[in-house]
Amino acid sequence: MTMRSVPAQSARQRWYPWLVIAISFLTVGIAFGARNAFAVFLIEVVEEFHWSRGLASGAIMVGAILWTLAAPAIGMLLDRFGPRLVLPAGAFVMAAGFVLSGLARGVLEFYLGMGVLVGIGFAALPMTSQATFLSNWFVRRRGMAIGAAAAGIGFGILAVVPLTQRLVAAYGWRNAYFILAAILVFGVAPLNYFFQRRTPQELGLEPDFGEAPAGTGRHTASADGPTLRAALKDWRFWIFSVGVLAGAIPLHLVLIHQVAAVNDAGFSREVAALALGLIGLFTAPAMVVMGFIADRIGSRRAYLLGSASLIAGMVLLMMLPHAAGASRTWLLYGFPPFIAFGFSSRQSLYPTMAADLFHGKSFGAIIGAVALFIGAGAGIGPWLGGVLHDRSGSYDSALALASALALVSIAFIWAACAQRGR
Repeated sequence: MTMRSVPAQSARQRWYPWLVIAISFLTVGIAFGARNAFAVFLIEVVEEFHWSRGLASGAIMVGAILWTLAAPAIGMLLDRFGPRLVLPAGAFVMAAGFVLSGLARGVLEFYLGMGVLVGIGFAALPMTSQATFLSNWFVRRRGMAIGAAAAGIGFGILAVVPLTQRLVAAYGWRNAYFILAAILVFGVAPLNYFFQRRTPQELGLEPDFGEAPAGTGRHTASADGPTLRAALKDWRFWIFSVGVLAGAIPLHLVLIHQVAAVNDAGFSREVAALALGLIGLFTAPAMVVMGFIADRIGSRRAYLLGSASLIAGMVLLMMLPHAAGASRTWLLYGFPPFIAFGFSSRQSLYPTMAADLFHGKSFGAIIGAVALFIGAGAGIGPWLGGVLHDRSGSYDSALALASALALVSIAFIWAACAQRGR
């Protein structure tokens, strides 16, 4: 290395890790925003095809099943090929699903597009996939890095969901699907292909901006760690995964049905979409804050705080249809911050806690196995919300059950992380 290249490499060591975080931020933001824009499409699809909400929400459940089944394979592919190939491929498959959804004339095409293709493509893009390489780039600052990247989810919901509502109003829901597909193809795919890398060593860099990772109590990026087979024999994996499942169900139930719930309470679709956008607005800073909290007081305590916030938000949402006068306005704008902070405890802390427990050379495969349970929760939650609404005519029973599951999740996550004190 020449004398001139030494300062250049030193400068790169300072700024390139931020580029890695920024691309992850945009990737999860667009992917989650586009997927959760189904909350907008739900009402349009139900009206056009005269489906029940349970039938329409079933497409998301199919997508979550495929996401679940694909996640372990995605993790193994990330271990072998890295993010610059796997993530662009996922963006193209997800985009193909949106195109087919926009062309759908019946249940089969819609389920194949929004369910199968979107589910498989999305499996390559969420925070579990980002964590496979972010945990290599950051050791001492892992909570901060994953939290900062996960903040993109809030940005995506804030930006993409209201944008989708405007696109639907201006061009129709089918063309809105096509535009979302273009964003994935021409935005997400090239950014990851040209700039994202699995480890800093591939670019001659070191983790944590070149700072020594000593004294953290966490696995370093070079540790061998457990294999997938060893992790599957560890009781902590199963306790943690059940906790993840119980925690994912209420979150995704709220995210998919919140627009319909607010609309049912007497607000316009635009206001309902704005409320979901507010969740995104508060989620972005909440993700960053949650990462810092986890680094300071431990992930399981941070998860307890986030879960309590999620439950509070669901209770406020449950009260909305029964309120009158000024209290309706307070409830409408009051529940999104609580949901957002609860949201941050899932998307930023699940990968962080998994990395604390199982980080190593097979972490991609292990986090892929954990993603089975996240995907299952992401499918069960929307489907369960739709079915319980169809049976009772309201979301009260669905939100009550979701709150109970959030409590179950706290107990299992606390037990899984107890020995590490994190």
